[in-house]
Order: sequence, then structure tokens, then C-alpha cells
Amino acid sequence: MRRRSQIRLPVIIVVVVVLLLVILIVKVMPGLGKQDPNDVVAAFYQYEQEGDFGSAWELFHPVMQERFSKNAYVTERSHIYMSHYGVETFSFVLGKEEDVQNWKMAKDTEEFAYATRVEVEQTFKSKFGIFKVIQDIYVVEEDDGWRIVWEF
Repeated sequence: MRRRSQIRLPVIIVVVVVLLLVILIVKVMPGLGKQDPNDVVAAFYQYEQEGDFGSAWELFHPVMQERFSKNAYVTERSHIYMSHYGVETFSFVLGKEEDVQNWKMAKDTEEFAYATRVEVEQTFKSKFGIFKVIQDIYVVEEDDGWRIVWEF
């Protein structure tokens, strides 16, 4: 009987120590597991690569969602890529990232105290040849995470 309780005690101690370490890590690093702006931009363009424009639209900031209804965005974006450009997909590269303060998406819109600008280069292989589009994408933090905004 005594041997069984001697074996259980070290196991219990190890479990308690591991739990305390997990709690400590979560308290010390509150941002652990949160996406950063580049992750959101990459996810946005991966959705668009796959033709999933609805999921890409979901990553827009509410001011962008007001500017484009989901249905209009999905219809127009797919029409531009498939019909006008004659492409099925594209490749993209995320460029440099820069923090900006007091940024506005347009003159008549709210100011964001903090945004991250990410340069995105898309390469299209179309019936008209290969061409590239370079666009600055801005990412701002909302209550539910980082959201995409464009400059107009």
C-alpha cells in the first residue's frame, strides 16, 4: 500500500507544476496565439486566391463592409478576376510592413489611431499576359481582431 501512494505523489506534483507553468505563460504573454496583421492579410489573399471572396469579405473592417455589401463584393471581385482578366487565380507576395498613426482610409472617414500598412504584390497570368498589381493594405485592430481596410 505504501508503494502505491509513493508513486502517485510525484505524478501529482508534476501535474501541478505543469498546470502552474501553463497559467504563468498565459498571464505573462496575453497576446499568445493572437494573429498579427500579416497573418490577416495573408489569409485575405489566400481566400481570394481560392475564389472564396465571401470569406475574404468577412476580414474587412465594418467601414469596408458598409462600403461594399458582401454580395456586391463577391460578384464584382470574381467578375473582375475571371471575366475581365481571364484568370482563375493569382500569386501574391507580402512586402514590407509599417506602423502608421492617425491614418484615414479617405478624407471623409474616421481616423484610426493606429494601423499597420502592408504592401501586397499580386501577379496575374491572364489572357493578356502577365501583370502585377501592387496595393497598400491597412490593418486595424477591432474588438474581435485585426481587420482589413483599403485607402480611397
